[in-house]
Amino acid sequence: MKLPSLYLRPSLLMASLVIQLITVVVASGGGSGTTSSTAAAAAAPTKKYNAMFTFGDSMDETGNICVGSSNKTELNVLTCTHPPYGETYFGRPSCRWCDGRVVVDFVGCKGYVRKSLFMFGAYGGNDYNVQLLERGLTPEQAMNYTPKIVGAIANGVKLIALGAVHVVVPGIFPTGCLPIFLSLFGDGDADLDDAGCLKAYNLLTKYHNSMLRKQVEALQRRHRNSTRLMYADYYGLVYQMVQEPHKFGFSAPFEACCGAGGGKYNFDLSARCGMDGATVACRDSSARLSWDGIHPTEAANKVIAGALLRGPYCTPPILS
Repeated sequence: MKLPSLYLRPSLLMASLVIQLITVVVASGGGSGTTSSTAAAAAAPTKKYNAMFTFGDSMDETGNICVGSSNKTELNVLTCTHPPYGETYFGRPSCRWCDGRVVVDFVGCKGYVRKSLFMFGAYGGNDYNVQLLERGLTPEQAMNYTPKIVGAIANGVKLIALGAVHVVVPGIFPTGCLPIFLSLFGDGDADLDDAGCLKAYNLLTKYHNSMLRKQVEALQRRHRNSTRLMYADYYGLVYQMVQEPHKFGFSAPFEACCGAGGGKYNFDLSARCGMDGATVACRDSSARLSWDGIHPTEAANKVIAGALLRGPYCTPPILS
């Protein structure tokens, strides 16, 4: 099965499009001071930031997808422009793929905005979606593209590290735990782990994140005197939320809150959240982990943001 091309935008293509923007930011915002002053800033980071720059995919979208387009027909195709997206916080669709706020909305609250913070990613999720859903590759086959995907992310981080002092690089969510993949590949004799996630798809995610983390650790050593690089372990946190949902206040971790798919996962490609007949969400989205079968709910994003700000799923924590 295939998802509409507007719904899945390859992250590597997006990464290449933002390289010019990264270059501008680095050229205008970094490298003007002395090495000693930059090193001092990195060695003794403050807990406040005066600006935030985010590069990512639909997990990090805060509305620019609508601001950047005046084509009403094109925007109408995007389900995030239809109710019930945005119902929890904004009261209307805000072009976020969520019922309310996403992770970066929480990380960029006014109390922490004094120095500039860069979040590069999470990148990679859409690249694998294209391989697995558009091209029909197996997780094992998709692994062949991991070095190229991770290499592209690392190159972007290298450019940012030329001038930025505080940079967060997130891994990607456990693919095998997402309702979209469980609904498509989780029936019959599918190989599930003890938590109920698809083993092969999570192995792909862990392979990507392991390779990315090694790249980040290498860059941390290389730029230890100038840039504070932080790795955000999205996989570890979200997988724990799947294993122990009640610990975080969630229930039915594999069931999408919004959608008309019904069944075990409430997900169907032809009846996704925001489509005709799928404009009413579950009664309490704050008790759900998944909003539309692909993206987290606002409540889940708030938990993720807290773990990035204070730890332990960010190395080092943003506010450490």
